[in-house]
Amino acid sequence: MIFGYARVSSGGQELSIQLEQLRASGCAKVFCEKQSGMKDERRELARMLRTLRAGDIVIITALDRLTRGGPYKMLCVLQEITSRGASYRSLAEPWADTTHELGEVLAALVGYIARKTREDILRRTAEGRARAIANGVRMGRKPKLALDARRTALQRKLAGEPLDVIARDFDVSRSTISRLA
Repeated sequence: MIFGYARVSSGGQELSIQLEQLRASGCAKVFCEKQSGMKDERRELARMLRTLRAGDIVIITALDRLTRGGPYKMLCVLQEITSRGASYRSLAEPWADTTHELGEVLAALVGYIARKTREDILRRTAEGRARAIANGVRMGRKPKLALDARRTALQRKLAGEPLDVIARDFDVSRSTISRLA
């Protein structure tokens, strides 16, 4: 079975051009939606993926119709398609076609590059975080209360004053006061 997937980002955009191209490419069923490509949870994409069986083909007008979440997320979607025994083909990117051998090799190469890029990003981020901590940078959110205000609020809390009253006096949430220790 040949499936198509068409997506535009907002309700004001039209799917007609994509639908025309997908139907001309032989798609028996086209899954359509008007959702941001940055969203991971898209109903029609999930429906299409659940529908796929071995031997099916998914055609898209361009790879960015699947996701706008970068190469790693793109490869996750493509991997989901191939893990079900299906193939994919992009009309705009002729190299993204796993219905033939060269496309499979190129897809594997792009997958390796994306995985390696993701590993490099994680490694560099961890190194940067460690360097910052070693230089005395405090990680995380800035405290809602300055040190002297925290001490005062904690003393009031330990004295048994209601948390809501303390929180109101310092213009913070009750949970901020409850976490003081």
